[in-house]
Amino acid sequence: MSEHVLKEFESLREAVEFIKDELKKTDAERTEAREISLKINPSRVLEPMEEDNWNDELFLLYSLDYGDSFLVFGSDFDIESWLESDAWDDWALWELNDIEGSLNEDVMVWKFHRNICKEKWEISYRDSKPFINGWSRQRKKIGFEAVPSFSLN
Repeated sequence: MSEHVLKEFESLREAVEFIKDELKKTDAERTEAREISLKINPSRVLEPMEEDNWNDELFLLYSLDYGDSFLVFGSDFDIESWLESDAWDDWALWELNDIEGSLNEDVMVWKFHRNICKEKWEISYRDSKPFINGWSRQRKKIGFEAVPSFSLN
């Protein structure tokens, strides 16, 4: 498993259950930290939990062609790094004729984010769908940026 991958699964069901558990665990940890903070300083006024933690997110990536692995990532940077390093060879992305079109047809990327993101940035998150309490999911597209290469004879 790559250093960029948070967790790898053999089935979509296992990956989704893991994500649900992680999101619930994140909420529980945040709630506990908020309660401790209020015990230490009872006069403190806390923002709603979603407002405090709007940047919490997880990503699920899988290929419809290579359906044997379902990968969970902690950030979009980790996905990009994985695509550039491991997926380029493992999934033979370099062989695709229309890499951008094929990527977005064959490779699925789902972002799991707090519902407040949809409220704050409606334009960016308008296509989000509810997932579990306080969380939504959004399909992300992959953009391929070609790096020019040169050879000297």
